[in-house]
Amino acid sequence: MSAEIIDAAISHHADWPAPGTKISKMSEIDLPRKSSGTEWWYYNLHLSLNDGRKASAFIAFFRTASLKPSASPISCTTGAAQTLVEHELCHTHLLNFAISILPADNLENSSSKSSEIQDDTSKGRYFFTSAMDADNAAYMRSIFEAETRMDPLILQSLLCVMREGKIPEPDTFIPGDVSVSEKGVLDLKYGDLASVVCSTNADGEDVYHIVARAVDGSYGFDIDLTPRKPPINHGANGVVQGDLVSPEDGMYYCFVPRCDVSGSVRIDAATVEVDSSNSTGWYDREFGGGIRKWSQPSTSSMESSWTWASAQLSNGWDLTVYTLCDVDIYSGESVVRDKRAIVISPEGTRIECDEHSLDNIENWTSMFTLNEYGTKWVLAVPQLDIYLSLQASFAKQEFRTICAGRGYWEGRVTVAGAMGGELVNGLGFVESVPPQFITKFEKYLKRIGSLVAVEVSRFYPDYLIDAEHAMDILAIESPRDISTNPDPLPRLRFTQDMCLDTLYKHYFAPVRHLTERGGKSWRSFLTIACIAIFGADPEHFRPLLAAAELLHTGSLIIDDIQDQSPMRRGVDSVHNIWGTATAINAGTAAYFAFETAMRSMSRFLRVEQIVRLYEIFFETMRAAHAGQALDIAGQQRSDLDDILAGRAHPSSLEKRVLSVHRLKTAIVAANLGKMSAIIADASPAQIDALATHLERVGIAFQIIDDVYDIRGWSHIINTQGLLAKKPVLKRRGDDIRSGKISIPIAKVGSMMPLDEARWVWETVLSKPGNDDATTQKVIDKLEAYGIVDECVKEAHKMVDDSWAELEPHLRDTPFKIYLRALGWYLVKYNSI
Repeated sequence: MSAEIIDAAISHHADWPAPGTKISKMSEIDLPRKSSGTEWWYYNLHLSLNDGRKASAFIAFFRTASLKPSASPISCTTGAAQTLVEHELCHTHLLNFAISILPADNLENSSSKSSEIQDDTSKGRYFFTSAMDADNAAYMRSIFEAETRMDPLILQSLLCVMREGKIPEPDTFIPGDVSVSEKGVLDLKYGDLASVVCSTNADGEDVYHIVARAVDGSYGFDIDLTPRKPPINHGANGVVQGDLVSPEDGMYYCFVPRCDVSGSVRIDAATVEVDSSNSTGWYDREFGGGIRKWSQPSTSSMESSWTWASAQLSNGWDLTVYTLCDVDIYSGESVVRDKRAIVISPEGTRIECDEHSLDNIENWTSMFTLNEYGTKWVLAVPQLDIYLSLQASFAKQEFRTICAGRGYWEGRVTVAGAMGGELVNGLGFVESVPPQFITKFEKYLKRIGSLVAVEVSRFYPDYLIDAEHAMDILAIESPRDISTNPDPLPRLRFTQDMCLDTLYKHYFAPVRHLTERGGKSWRSFLTIACIAIFGADPEHFRPLLAAAELLHTGSLIIDDIQDQSPMRRGVDSVHNIWGTATAINAGTAAYFAFETAMRSMSRFLRVEQIVRLYEIFFETMRAAHAGQALDIAGQQRSDLDDILAGRAHPSSLEKRVLSVHRLKTAIVAANLGKMSAIIADASPAQIDALATHLERVGIAFQIIDDVYDIRGWSHIINTQGLLAKKPVLKRRGDDIRSGKISIPIAKVGSMMPLDEARWVWETVLSKPGNDDATTQKVIDKLEAYGIVDECVKEAHKMVDDSWAELEPHLRDTPFKIYLRALGWYLVKYNSI
């Protein structure tokens, strides 16, 4: 990241405070500004509750001005000129609020839990609401409809939801009317969910009464916030850089870093009073930005990303810092646009510090959004000898909303370190918005690939440290019950005398050889998508990512031996490097990763779920091996003769090939989805519909895989207007060369004259091997008769028809959007 800050001229609007103006009370700038395209009122709170728990909360009221297409354009005369007014001003509204709850020390281990299932709520709980009015949703839809940079499959799937007047959960619509006071005192009412009203107390002080409640009323807060320090300008004398599409996009930014707080919090439908003597608040006010037209697409190759932090220290000082970056949505390259550090003394004196740094040193990746966030930061402000650590109270403080792409992290942090050589501590908030724009679905899947690599390394590490480590990784021996066996055999008897290097080279290394090359990881994606799509949290089930990948990797190793394939994922096949015997052993051993995963996940599952998952896994393995047996045997010459002699219908051969695809590939996808749905407690109807769709997707994927074999695994693609060539991943026409009857080959009986079909079948069964000319001649005939195109068409229809049957069983969530996009991706995005 470049340290150079981009300079830009920023227009100062007439309804902003004049440059150099010192704001004495926030009520002077509370009311909305007519020139502003975007503005918000933001409050955060650190609360001590009377029941001993700690809580932090924030709430942001957003208001956007835009130019909406006029339902009835009117003529407007100005002097001698007459123009047609085609747009009218429209204000849209969005509400974000969240509560982070930390357990009291004496309550940490006493939360109610199932007798069979464990959870991690002792670390903290995060409740959030994102709600918008109908105009905000319509405005967003108009932007998406004009979008040209986003992956078209995700975009199309998203618009299928929004064109029905809906928005993906967890976003929701604001119930009731929205009102924003234009005169007098601040009075915002966002339907039945939230409000803030400014009044004056007996001492003449501004008091902000803030109310927030969840749609179901189960959580929220009712707070009075009274500023205790004077307002402070942020940025350059109150002005910060906005999106900078034009100079009009600057923002005016003012805040109060310390406020008194009183009131109550609602948690689990119960109200808890706030200990006002140990609670504090913060108030941000920001407005500005240009006013956009509806349906006005962005053509920028950049997206904004930032980290903002506030801290209230035990010595009475407060501070806030931010780093705002522009990130290229194609390359990922980042440049700092603006960065600021403001420190406020106990008396309210503002000190701006040019030299500062805020670096994250620990990270967490959300299983819901696949966004990576910092969870621990180091802040240095050398000018004031400030060196602080900001640590997330718990990692899962992600706020999920389509309005930020997929989401952002905003949560409570504890602060510790030194200022002026003296130890200090305190509390703060961090807001982190990572780059997350998806230009290609394949890039989104690479995020899954990164998570898969981490989980695979837990099962198949980079090396074996010692006998203890080898024993843990191999998981050979289950824990013993000392009460029934007080003198167990030595635990390390299996590994203490073995050569760990030899074990690694012949057991772990062959598998890592393929996993490190990376695949699409779409099977792993299914495991978390199908948990989340039914409303469960996939966080505890990360090991399924590795289990799915290793199951697939093991099958690839065995497949390559049986098909005599020389390459896989652009490198030599495992058996070509380690030999057939080692490849068989390593490939089959990878299947048992599922049981290793179950060991780590079982504490989050009921016994009946565990039993059912094992049943489905073994069903999958039996089916896949049955399919492999049929695939190895291939289609018999007698079957082809029956078709050629008219004793069997030509379609019978195709059905037999499809049955192999169903057993080898489709059942794996279907059953991975089924297992995840069972984890999420989906209904039987939902499980059946999901499994049916994924089975069809699996078959369609295999059909397209057969198409790739015909058309080649290296092909020209268009990337940002440039021609680029994919690497050679596998030899073209391998199925033909090895004598395998794939779907395109099976179709020749229905789509070619019988004499032509006879030649194709006989040529394929002769196994032309390295005869490139003969292989190409078969390919040319398949293309000439439109057989390959027909395969692609059928695969597309299979996915679309099965989705239509599944869709009514799913709620409108982001994972529903991505699951639909995945089906299209597997048969369209990669079609050639």
